[in-house]
Amino acid sequence: MKKSDWVNKKVLVLGTAKSGIAAAKYLVEAGADVTVNDGGTPSGTDQDTLLKLGVKTTFGEHPLTLLEGVELIVKNPGIPYQIPLLQEALVRQIPIWTEVELGYHATNAQWVAITGSNGKTTTTTLVHELLKQQTRPVHLAGNIGFPAIEIAKEAEDDAIIVIELSSFQLMGMHAFKPMSAAFLNLSAAHLDYHGDLESYAEAKARIFRNMDANDRLVVNADDDVVMRLSDQAKAERLRFSRKSPAYARVEQDMIMVGETPILPAAELALGGGHNLENVLVALTLVEPFNIPLQAVQDVLRTFGGVAHRTEYIGEFKGRKVYNDSKATNNVATEAALSGFKAPIIWLCGGLERGADLTPLVESMTQVKHVVGLGETGPRFAELARQEKIDATVVSDMAQAVQAAFDVSQAGDIILLSPASASWDQYKTYEERGEHFVRAVESIGGDAK
Repeated sequence: MKKSDWVNKKVLVLGTAKSGIAAAKYLVEAGADVTVNDGGTPSGTDQDTLLKLGVKTTFGEHPLTLLEGVELIVKNPGIPYQIPLLQEALVRQIPIWTEVELGYHATNAQWVAITGSNGKTTTTTLVHELLKQQTRPVHLAGNIGFPAIEIAKEAEDDAIIVIELSSFQLMGMHAFKPMSAAFLNLSAAHLDYHGDLESYAEAKARIFRNMDANDRLVVNADDDVVMRLSDQAKAERLRFSRKSPAYARVEQDMIMVGETPILPAAELALGGGHNLENVLVALTLVEPFNIPLQAVQDVLRTFGGVAHRTEYIGEFKGRKVYNDSKATNNVATEAALSGFKAPIIWLCGGLERGADLTPLVESMTQVKHVVGLGETGPRFAELARQEKIDATVVSDMAQAVQAAFDVSQAGDIILLSPASASWDQYKTYEERGEHFVRAVESIGGDAK
């Protein structure tokens, strides 16, 4: 769709924030007749921007009169379809897009897209880092970059746009067609938005709806729901697994993509079993771009991950240190623990929510010592002692890090993976992770 096709089209942008403002700017530049509606009160900065754009605005409510003559709605992904305005728009058969669909229509660039319940951000970031090693322009867009329309409207025709996509964004996709896409996994999430797991799964599956036999779809061989949903895909379907034979796999510690050995898994800077899966996915997604093997290996040996997601902090006094503060539940921590072969000093604990900790036992085979902190610290220590694993209970992060260095030795892993929310001692998991990193640097000295 050419930019000129928008001239005088009546478009309702629903919701402000980054994506709404970016969509409004593009549509005004393209000559559309734009109205911006927000059920709340936008920030002063956003209101100033909209005033300068000269668009019509309605704030604080979603009156149905806004739909009169509207040819398209571009909505913020987080706004549920259940609101009366959108329900009426569906009745009137007014197309409802998210801003990513708008971006797709604004460029001739190729798209590499990643979705799933867990691991999207790390995989997307790694794909971007790998693609930077080849000659074509590459851009990062979506939840972890700039709004897709901001990137797309400036992207060169031969560019590659790497994007992380949520189920919310995918619900508003119609023509969007990536040339390479991944469906990482699926677990119950956002059911308040989608209503049930089936609807959530179907939203995720929209990532491959328009793909054809010339496109590449990477799927999780160990996720039955992902495999079932992707049976209907027309794209070439390539499986990944760290547990069983697949196109992307691990054989005797060697990462393999097809018949190509890439790198021993032990040489990855990323830690955690889930991150090994993210690496397998990223390598399969970028394989068609013919990146030199040496460049791929260099990235894998140095890419430490995304902040607070089994992020490699560095080596301190011979210990490799990882910050997985974002692991606020058992599932995330199980994945982190299962990805290491060296002895682990595991820092864990936080807000008490009464969760059953026993499912963690299966992934604790490499844990040498548990350091429990926060409200749940004593329960983690008790779990360790039941498994004949040494444990220490402390009251704060500085004490936890000191204890971790005291009970560890060179060659060990020090891992913060709380399996608990942070709100007993911190406002956010980011704040908790940052405190952990500062304490490590204070006690451990400079990283190697």
